[in-house]
Amino acid sequence: MDKINEVVIAVTSGLLGVGLWIFKRLFKSIDLAHERIDKLESKTVDRAYLESQLTPIRTDLKIILKHLLESKND
Repeated sequence: MDKINEVVIAVTSGLLGVGLWIFKRLFKSIDLAHERIDKLESKTVDRAYLESQLTPIRTDLKIILKHLLESKND
């Protein structure tokens, strides 16, 4: 009976170890990918570019909000 318990514990430990190793590698790869993306974004995107892209959207939102507020009062 002791041998069976030892085998079960050994197999369970081995499976858990393999599972943790896969889990660690998966999230390490994701973290590295995020770091690479952050480096690329910091080089290509700056505040002035973002503001120039957001200005037309803000204008459209103001027009939509004005229209909704006017139609609500009617």
